[in-house]
Amino acid sequence: MRIFAACCLFTLGLTAQTFRGNISGLVQDASGAAIPGAAIKLESPSTGLTRAVLTSASGDFTIAELPTGKYTIGVTHPGFESKKVGEVEVVVSKTTNLTLTLGVASQTSLVEVSAQAVTLETSSTALVGVVDTRTVRDLPLNGRDFRQMLKLSPGVNAANNSVNGMRTSGNNYQLDGADNNDAFHNTSAVNQGGVSGIAGTLLPVEAIDQFSIQSNASADVGRNGGAAVNLVIKSGANELHGSLYYFNRNEALASASPLQPVGAKAHAIRNHQYGAAIGGPVIRSRSFFFLTGEGQVANAANSALATVPSDAWVADARSLMSQYNVAVNPISLNMLNFWPSRTKSASAGLNNYLNGDASVHDSYNGIVKLDHRFNPNHSLSARYFGGTGKQTAPTSSQLKEYFQVAPSRMHNVSVVMNSVLTPRMVNQLALGANFFLQVFNDADTSIDPNALGLNTGVTEGYLRGTPTTTINGFTPVASRIPSAALTLPATWSTTSPTPLASASSKSAANTGRCVCGRKLWMVAGGRTLRNRRVRRARI
Repeated sequence: MRIFAACCLFTLGLTAQTFRGNISGLVQDASGAAIPGAAIKLESPSTGLTRAVLTSASGDFTIAELPTGKYTIGVTHPGFESKKVGEVEVVVSKTTNLTLTLGVASQTSLVEVSAQAVTLETSSTALVGVVDTRTVRDLPLNGRDFRQMLKLSPGVNAANNSVNGMRTSGNNYQLDGADNNDAFHNTSAVNQGGVSGIAGTLLPVEAIDQFSIQSNASADVGRNGGAAVNLVIKSGANELHGSLYYFNRNEALASASPLQPVGAKAHAIRNHQYGAAIGGPVIRSRSFFFLTGEGQVANAANSALATVPSDAWVADARSLMSQYNVAVNPISLNMLNFWPSRTKSASAGLNNYLNGDASVHDSYNGIVKLDHRFNPNHSLSARYFGGTGKQTAPTSSQLKEYFQVAPSRMHNVSVVMNSVLTPRMVNQLALGANFFLQVFNDADTSIDPNALGLNTGVTEGYLRGTPTTTINGFTPVASRIPSAALTLPATWSTTSPTPLASASSKSAANTGRCVCGRKLWMVAGGRTLRNRRVRRARI
C-alpha cells in the first residue's frame, strides 16, 4: 500500500501528452528574478473559456489540457505593470512555453504583445510535427485522404507512412483521444484501404481541426513503438460557421495515357466528392455543436490485358491430346465454364482479352460533436463518427465477375471529461469505442461447383461461388477466400477457430491442405474428408 501511495503521489507531478495542448511559462522581472504569486488569466475569444492560476515560488505556471485554438493571457501583480499576450496558439500534443517579463509600474499601465515574440518550445524532448487548420483546409489532396498529409512531417517515408524507419504498423492512431486502430492489421481503422488500397470509409478533411505526428514520444503515449498520430475534430464556437463543398475529377479535364493509341479518348476516371459542415453555439459561451457529412462516388475504367482459355485454345488442346490418345476429363471441361461466355470467342494467343470494366467505389461518412462547459472547472466533449462504403476492383483476376467487393463499416465514439481539481491539478477522463468491419468476396458468387461435377459436399446456397481456379499462363477465376475483419473495443478479443492463416498450403503425415477459392479442402490419400468455409474475425 505504501508503494502504491508513493506511485500515486509521484504521478500527480507528471504532465502527460494528450490529444489536447498545454501552456506553461515563467514570470520574471526586468532583472530575471522570478515573480511568485502573479495572477495568470487565460481566455478564449472564440468560446469564452477562462482559466486562472497563480505562479509558484519559482515563478512558473502551467495551464494543462486546453482545447486547440488561440488564447489571450493576462498577467498582473501588485507593484508591476500588467501585461497581456494575444494570439497564444495551443496545438495538439504540444506545450506552448512563454517567458513573461514585467517592468516596475510607475503608473497604471498595460503592455500588450504578440505571442510570436515570446513562445519557445523547451519543456519536451518529443518531436511533434503539427499540421495546422489552414494547411488541412487549403492543401489539395487526391481522394481527400488525411493520411497523405502525414508526409508533411520530417522522418515520414512518403511511400508507406512509416516514421523514422519504424514498421508501417508501428503508428498509433487516435481520434479525439479515442483509439482509431484496426487490431487485425494494426493500422488506422478510419481511412483504411480495402481493395486496391481504396479507402472504404473516409474521415472528412473538412472536420479536421489539426493533427500531429509525435515521434520520439514519451512513455505515456504507449501502445506502439512508432509515431503517435493524434487527430482533433473541430468544435463549435460562439460564431456560427459553415461550409459547403464539391470536388470533381473527370477524364474530360485530363489527357489520354501515352500508352493509348493515337487519337484515343482518355480512359474514364470520375470522382464526385461533396459535403457540408456547420458549427456554432447552443448556449453562448457554454454549449457548442459541430456537424459534418460527406459522400464520395467514384469509378475508373480499367485497361488491362489478360489471357483467357477461349474456344480456340480449347480446340488446340483437344487436338494435341488426341495425338497422344489422352481422353478429355469431363469435369475439367465443365470447369472452363467458370470463365464467362463473352471470353469464348477470343483467339488462341497471349493477351487475347482486354478488360475495360470499371472499378467503382463509394463512401458515406458523418460526424456529430457536442461540447458543454458546466462551469469554469468542468467541461465535457462527446463525438461520434460513422462511415460506410464499398469498393469493387480487380485483384488477381481481370474478369469483372471476380472483381473483389469489400463493404466496410466504421464507428468511433469519444467522450472526454476535463476537470480542474486545483490550480495545479487537472484530470482528464476519456472513454472511447472503436468498431471496424470489412468483408471481402467475389462480385459474382452464383455458380454452384456441385452442378459442374465437383464433389464439395456443400449444399447450402450461401456457400456457393467459384473456387479459385488457375491454369498456368491464364488469368485465374475467383480471387480469394471470402474473409472478414472485425474489430471492437480492445477489451474484448477472440479469434475464430478457423483463422485465415490455416489456409496456407501445407502437408504433413499424408494429410494436406489446399485452397480452392471459397472453400478449404482437406484431402487425405486423395479422398475429400471435409469442406468448410474459411473466415477470420477479431473481436
